[in-house]
Amino acid sequence: MSDAMQNASSAFSRLTSREQVLVVVLAVALVLATVGGISLLVGNRLKKADQRLAERREQLQVIEALEGRYRQAEQEQVAQRQRLQRNTVSLFSLLNKTARDLGMELDNLNERNTPIKEAGITEVSVDLSLKGLSITKLNKLLEKLEGPPNTGLVKVTKLKAKTSFADPELLDVSLTVCTYKLAPGSEGPDTGGTP
Repeated sequence: MSDAMQNASSAFSRLTSREQVLVVVLAVALVLATVGGISLLVGNRLKKADQRLAERREQLQVIEALEGRYRQAEQEQVAQRQRLQRNTVSLFSLLNKTARDLGMELDNLNERNTPIKEAGITEVSVDLSLKGLSITKLNKLLEKLEGPPNTGLVKVTKLKAKTSFADPELLDVSLTVCTYKLAPGSEGPDTGGTP
């Protein structure tokens, strides 16, 4: 290494003063360009790392928000499951009592039990056909079926109303009333809290 330094020093001393200035300026420019290139490269990498860090922070915030929503949905699912476990609604009794309260008569009630295996519940449904109903009576019927204390447990899933042929002021109505219960021997989908 010392021979190379001596050779470079002797070659530099043989140069004219103008050439020596140019070589020094060139060496300084090379050093500055190298330092500038390295700092740009490091700066770009730091900028990209900061961007990745900011993206990950945003993703973490989204995950935390989704975790809160997940926990809330999980609690709601447990509450709904408990409501289904306590569901003692008998559609026949409810429909007969409601019809009696409204001064109507029901006949030909057929109950269907339809298991919904994915959810671990059974849908209990009854189809009704009512003729000559006023709009007010229909509204009261719907309120009594779906309102308190059955809110959320009894639903009218299908409703078809058309003007009565006998009296254009009245309606002929077909509807399906459903309630939901936990399937026998089933605890339904896993609610163990694992996402």
